[in-house]
Amino acid sequence: MHNLLLYDRLAISTTNFRQNITRLAQDWHRSIKAVGGYWLGDFSIGQDQLTRGEIVDLYNNAVGWRVVEMSYGFVTWEGRISQLKLTLDGAEYTRSLDPEHWHNKVKVRYPPTITAWTENTDSSDLYGESCYVDSVGGAYNSTAAIARRDRRLAENAYPRSRATGGLASAKEAKGVRLDVLCAGYAFTINQRYRLTDTAPANLSTQVGVLVGESEFVTAGTIATNPLQVPISTEGVPTCLWDLIEELIGMGDDTGAEYVGGVYAGRVFNCAAAATTVTYYWRNGVLYDVAGNPKLPTHIQPNTIVELVKAPRSQAVPGGGVKEKPNRVYIEQVEFIAPDAYRLTPRYGPVLEGRA
Repeated sequence: MHNLLLYDRLAISTTNFRQNITRLAQDWHRSIKAVGGYWLGDFSIGQDQLTRGEIVDLYNNAVGWRVVEMSYGFVTWEGRISQLKLTLDGAEYTRSLDPEHWHNKVKVRYPPTITAWTENTDSSDLYGESCYVDSVGGAYNSTAAIARRDRRLAENAYPRSRATGGLASAKEAKGVRLDVLCAGYAFTINQRYRLTDTAPANLSTQVGVLVGESEFVTAGTIATNPLQVPISTEGVPTCLWDLIEELIGMGDDTGAEYVGGVYAGRVFNCAAAATTVTYYWRNGVLYDVAGNPKLPTHIQPNTIVELVKAPRSQAVPGGGVKEKPNRVYIEQVEFIAPDAYRLTPRYGPVLEGRA
C-alpha cells in the first residue's frame, strides 16, 4: 500500500536517495492537517530490525534527512527527520531540529535596538538556515547583546546530542531503541523571520510573499483572495509560518473560510475551504463520491464527510453544508501503517477505519 523512502537533507541534495525504510518503519504513523498540510510523522526502530551499531549510526547522522511516503505512484506525505531519541542501555539521548535548541543564524533584540545577524554557514550548508531572534531586557547594551548573540550561536549551531533522561538506570538496563519524529516542511517556514511590515494588498499576494521568503517551500496554487490586509509584525520579529497561519485564518471578504498547507514537492497551496461533500461514511468504511472505498494513504483533510446512517434532524437555520447534522468537516487525517486511518472532525467523534 505504501513505501517509505529516505533521502539526503535538502540543503545537500534534492535527489540523493538513501534507502527504502518501509521494513524498518513498521509502526509508521503520520498526519495531514487542513491548515498546515503534511504535518507530523513517527516510527521506531529496535534491535529486531537493525544491529546496535546501525541504530547508533542512524542516530548520529540521520537528523534532517528527507522522508517521502509513496502510495501507488503518488507522493502522499513528505517531511524530514526532525528529532531522534536514542534509548541506549537505559539512558536517553536526543538530537533535534527544534529551533529552540538548534539555530545557526542569530540576532538579539534589546528594545528598542536589534543586533545584526551572525551565522554559522557550515551548519547552514548542512541543514539549511535556522534563524533565531533572542529577545532580552532593556538593561542590555550593544556589547552585552553581541556577546549573548555569539554565545548562543556557538552553543546551538548544530543539532547536538543531548542526554535527556534515564542516566541513573543505565548500568542496569540493556538494549537500544531509536524513536524517530518527522515533521512536514511547513515547520521549516518558521525557521525564518519577517522583520518589516508591508502595506495592505490582496491576502493571497501577501501569503505568496511570505512563502517566497522561506528556504525549502515554494508557492503552488494560491487562490486569489482580494481581502486587503497588511503584513504586520507590530515591531516584533515574527516567524513566517505564524504570519501565514494568521492570514489564512482571516478568510476572505465574503466570510468564506480558507485553508492552506505544504504538500508534495514542498509546494504551498491555499484555497477556500471545502463546501461540498467529498466522502461518505457507511458501516465504518469511507467511500468516495463514486462509491469506491478510499485508500487510507490517499484520504485528505479539508473534506466533508456525510454520515450515511446519521439521523437527519433539522439543520440549524442559516447553516451551510458543514453544519448539517449528518455531515462533518475533517480537519486532520492520520494514516497508521499498514492499513488503518483516523479522521478528526472539527466537531463530533473521531472516525476510525481500516482498509
